[in-house]
Amino acid sequence: MARPNATLHLFQKDIEDAEKAAIEAEQEKLRKAEEAAKKAEDAKIAKAEAAAKAAESGSTAPAPKSEGATSSVNWDAVPSRDITLFFPGTASIEWIHGREHGGKRAFTKGDRCIECHDSETMDMGEKIVTGEKLEESVIPGKRGSIPVTVQASYDADNLYMKFSWPEGSHAAIPFADGGKMDPANQVKLAMMFGSDDVEFADRSGCWGSCHDDVKNMPGEVDDATIKAYADASRLDTSGGITKYISESRTDIEYKGKRGAKLGGWDKLKSEDEIKAALAGGGFLDLIRYEVGTGKVEDGYLLDERKMSGGQGATFTSNLTDGIWTVEMTRKLNSDKAGDVSFDTDGVYNFGFAIHDDFSDSRFHHVSLGYRLGFDKDEEGIEINATKQ
Repeated sequence: MARPNATLHLFQKDIEDAEKAAIEAEQEKLRKAEEAAKKAEDAKIAKAEAAAKAAESGSTAPAPKSEGATSSVNWDAVPSRDITLFFPGTASIEWIHGREHGGKRAFTKGDRCIECHDSETMDMGEKIVTGEKLEESVIPGKRGSIPVTVQASYDADNLYMKFSWPEGSHAAIPFADGGKMDPANQVKLAMMFGSDDVEFADRSGCWGSCHDDVKNMPGEVDDATIKAYADASRLDTSGGITKYISESRTDIEYKGKRGAKLGGWDKLKSEDEIKAALAGGGFLDLIRYEVGTGKVEDGYLLDERKMSGGQGATFTSNLTDGIWTVEMTRKLNSDKAGDVSFDTDGVYNFGFAIHDDFSDSRFHHVSLGYRLGFDKDEEGIEINATKQ
C-alpha cells in the first residue's frame, strides 16, 4: 500500500504534468497561428514585390503610391526580422511592476520582455483589443496584432530601415467622429532609439516612457490638477501630460501602495539635472512619420515629449496590393540635442509603433524592446544592420 506522502507526491506530479501539457499545447497552437500569419504575409509581400518589378519593367501593373525619393539600398541582400506588434491597451510601466503582471519579478531582476513574450504578442494583443484585459474602450473589429518585417542597413553616412506589413480592414472607432481619430492619416509610424543609460530601455525598449498618469491612460491627470501644480509652466500641458522617463523625475510611484497615485508627472528634477541627463544620453530619441500628410517629426523623450521638424530623417512610403512599405533614411551622426549618434561598434535599444486605421494617442500597436546592432549577427542582437 502506498504511503500518504508518496500518494500526494504522485498526485502533485500528475497535476504538474497536466499543466505542462496544457501549456505546451497552447504554445504549439500559438506557434501554428503565427506561422500561418507569416506565410500569408510572405505571400502578400512577394506579390507586392512582383508588382513593383513589373512596374519598373514597363508593365501595366499599377504603380504604388509613394512619398519622397526612393533609397538606393538593395533590400534583397538585407536580412529581415519578423516582429509582431500588438495592441497594448492601458499597459503602462507601472502595470508591468504591478500584481496583475505575472512577469514583474523577472522584469525587476533584469529579464527582457522578449524573453517571455516574443512568441506571445499575437495572443496578448487579441486578449487586450477585445477587452478581456487592460482595455475598457473597445473598438469592435480592430485587429489585435500586426506582423511586420523589419530590415536595417547602413553606409558611411546613414542608417536605413524598412518596414513592411499587411493593410488591415477598417474598424470604425465608436468614440471618434466619423469613426476615425485621425482622418488625415490612415497610418503613422514612430520609433525610438536609446542607450542602456535609460532605465528599463535594455529590457523594454520605450515602455519606460508609458505611464499611468499621461493622456488617455487610467490615471490621466485632470486640467485642474495640472493648473494647480506650481511647476506646470515647465511642461507643455496644452494636450495633457505627455510621455516622460524616470531620468527626469525625483520619484515615480510604480506599485500604488496605500492608495498612492501611480506615476510621477509632478516630480520634476531641477532644470540643471534634466539638462545634464540630456547631455549624458539619458533620453529616448523619437522619430515620427505621418504617411497621409507626409509630415516628419524628430525629437526626444525626457521630461516630456519634445518634437520639432524632421531634420534628421526622411521617409518614403507606398501601399501596393495590400502591403504597406515604409523606408527611413536617418543620419548616423548628429550634433542635435536629443538625437542618438550611432557608433557602428555599439548596440542600441529600439522600439517602434504603428498607428493603424486612422488611430491616434495610445490606440496604436507597439513592439517589445529589441536590440539594434551593426554587422553584429550574434545572440542578443535582434535587428542586425548590414553594411551596403
